[in-house]
Amino acid sequence: MKKLLFVLLTVGLLQGCTSSPPAPEAPPATTQPETPAQPETPAPSNPQTPAEKPPTEQPETKETVYANDIFRNVTVKKTGEDTFEVKGQAQVFEAVVNYVVEDGHNELTQGFFQTSSGAPEWGDFTQTVKVKKAEPNSTLMLILFEASAKDGSRRSELIIPLPEK
Repeated sequence: MKKLLFVLLTVGLLQGCTSSPPAPEAPPATTQPETPAQPETPAPSNPQTPAEKPPTEQPETKETVYANDIFRNVTVKKTGEDTFEVKGQAQVFEAVVNYVVEDGHNELTQGFFQTSSGAPEWGDFTQTVKVKKAEPNSTLMLILFEASAKDGSRRSELIIPLPEK
């Protein structure tokens, strides 16, 4: 009796060790065609000195368009003697864009404005900047940037020469 029990246990044990695991179930077939996934835009790394993209000209308006990692489609138009209209899109923290206008030696004006939405979305903006030249032969430069939440330093500066006409 002990021998029979020993043989049955051995056979059962061997059978359990040699049996293959059950085959995984195949996923159900889908009837809808798969749409290709659009690549996600990676979160901007916001380096201290990003590489600016070269300005391009819009063929229909002949306006120069500026862009970098956090700004795109930025245009500047002179609307008055000392007034400029800046339009574009920005992907900035809490939708705040800071700006400074310099003449190469001095900061003539500075400020900030809000975009329509904050990062990671692209927010639209239109801002009027009023600045008068200190020296008649100087070139005014508008610098758009994001202030660092950590230390307030300028991040991802976009430097734009303001048009003379």
